[in-house]
Amino acid sequence: MWRVKGKKLNNLYVIILSTIAAVFVIVAIVSIFFTSKISELKKEQLNFTQSTAYMEETDFEYLRKENQFDEITELIGQNVKIKNLLSGLSRSSKALIVSSIPSGYPVNLNRVTSSFGYRMHPIYKKRKFHHGIDFGGKSGTPIVATADGIVAFSGYDSGYGNFVRISHNFGFKTAYGHMLKKLKVKKGDFIKKGDVIGYLGNSGVSTGPHLHYEVKYLNSSLDPKNFLTFNEKNFETLFSIEKHVAWDSLIWAITSQYSKVGLARLY
Repeated sequence: MWRVKGKKLNNLYVIILSTIAAVFVIVAIVSIFFTSKISELKKEQLNFTQSTAYMEETDFEYLRKENQFDEITELIGQNVKIKNLLSGLSRSSKALIVSSIPSGYPVNLNRVTSSFGYRMHPIYKKRKFHHGIDFGGKSGTPIVATADGIVAFSGYDSGYGNFVRISHNFGFKTAYGHMLKKLKVKKGDFIKKGDVIGYLGNSGVSTGPHLHYEVKYLNSSLDPKNFLTFNEKNFETLFSIEKHVAWDSLIWAITSQYSKVGLARLY
């Protein structure tokens, strides 16, 4: 009887162990199956994310190119307007525009010692933006105004030394720094293009005799180099190389204003 009972118990243990083993096998198979599915889902999610990022990048690139195209189209349209305006200007109109906009050299020197833009500052030894251009030369060389205007400042500035700032018509300004102490103009003076305003010096933060010259339009710094060769004979060049000024409306404003008083006219 004990043998029968023992045999039955052994069979029961075998059945239980077999059942447990079967359960473990089933669980393992299910786990492998779901792990595989999860891995596939993660791959699909990664592919979807990459595809979304690529689509976003493509959309961004498309918008960028579309904006560039719009800018080019707008620029072409502006150039056409400017060209049409320039073609209708009389000689007297051109002369008035040249006198109203900073043009020519502020000093009879061609040696540019520092250009417009970022540079390593010669004294501070840091990369800083240079808002004008520097002309190196002999101390005492006359400096002239590059357009008609009103003297907005004449005096000493800690950085620019002996300094003159002139406000011109239609939003333009020019600035002249590092001059000799004896300035030729004072605040409020009306001056004509070509009038002497001071003399080249070495005042302020400076490493040697030079003139620091700036051109601004609506308080934005422009590269003075673009204005140095602007004159009646080389009239159209400035309007194509200087992109930071709305020339079409500006030229129209200048010629319209003067034509009202009989000083200039459009054909």
